[in-house]
Amino acid sequence: MQDGTDEGDVVALAGWRPGHASCFRIGRTPGTPVPVRPECCLVHDEIYKKLFSFPRLVQDLLRGFVAGPRSKAIDLKTLEKLPAEYVSDDLSTRRGDAVWRVRLSGEPWLYLLVLLEFQARDEPRMARRILTYTSLLYEELVRNGEVAAHEALPPVLPVVLYNGESAWRAASEVGDLIAPVGPSLAPYQPTQRYCVVDERHLGEDDLPSGNVMTAVVRLEQSRSPADLKRVLENLASWLRGPDDGELRRAFVDWVRLLADRLVPPGSPVPRVATLEELRMSLEERVAEWPKQWMREGMEKGIEHGLGQGIEQQRALLRRQAALRFGEETAARLAGLLARVSGAARLAEAGEWIVRCGTGADLLARVVALAAGSAPTRGDE
Repeated sequence: MQDGTDEGDVVALAGWRPGHASCFRIGRTPGTPVPVRPECCLVHDEIYKKLFSFPRLVQDLLRGFVAGPRSKAIDLKTLEKLPAEYVSDDLSTRRGDAVWRVRLSGEPWLYLLVLLEFQARDEPRMARRILTYTSLLYEELVRNGEVAAHEALPPVLPVVLYNGESAWRAASEVGDLIAPVGPSLAPYQPTQRYCVVDERHLGEDDLPSGNVMTAVVRLEQSRSPADLKRVLENLASWLRGPDDGELRRAFVDWVRLLADRLVPPGSPVPRVATLEELRMSLEERVAEWPKQWMREGMEKGIEHGLGQGIEQQRALLRRQAALRFGEETAARLAGLLARVSGAARLAEAGEWIVRCGTGADLLARVVALAAGSAPTRGDE
């Protein structure tokens, strides 16, 4: 959801008991306009809704990324997707994002509240909004007869999936938004906490291997087709089951969109059906781009003079290395290229970018090239 979304706009609320179906009346403040979202955000929203309609991804989210319930405390086999369609106060129908229920071991149903937030920055009032959502949920459960007057309300697990560029800094406990009070008033203040998965700021140590949610995080963090190719290799290994076909196709659609934004103009990624076909297509295009950029570099050299042409060539080499091997290798290469002079030697470095299989091999070759002792073709 984009910044500026009205607080009355409820994204996803679930209330469900076995044998009951509910359509909740979720309110927007009367007279407030519906926020207009950029087309790219709407496309991303739809991709996330599709991905999180698969039990495998929700299982891996709960298993590896949600700090609340431990794997032994919930029965992941009981995950069931719930309808996320609501009727607003003006009787118009609105659809939420993704809502699931899962049974706690030996406990009532755990109602999972999943909020897929796509904001440019974190939402400082999210804890208050979560409290509002939970209150509306309980109100509807009682009003619709899902929970009898003598029954306990079911527990709720709020989860915010955040993929913004800046780190999430909002308070996760609603009590932190309330002014401090003395001990006599403290027991009367509301308390509730939500879990946030800050996808773009998780470290490698936070990403469990074999977990499909790890692939989602790595795709959000991808900065080059080389990054995408590595995730595709992981997904091909992790999604081999007969029930994973639709999820594999959902990832293919998303990665194609990401790749189209990362590849050079005029190099569209073709429509393919499988993860392996997409990986091979990216690999073929990454191998072709250095030749295109070296030609561009030579043209720039002729146009702007040799000195500027050399700098342009170095910049293009860094760019192609980032696309093939990632930003870390490209940054290290840039320092080495500063010690390589002459268009011919830089052209040789460009050939190594195409021919080397790993970033480490490339850096070793360019170190030797900068020292004037690069191996010849016959030494390979």
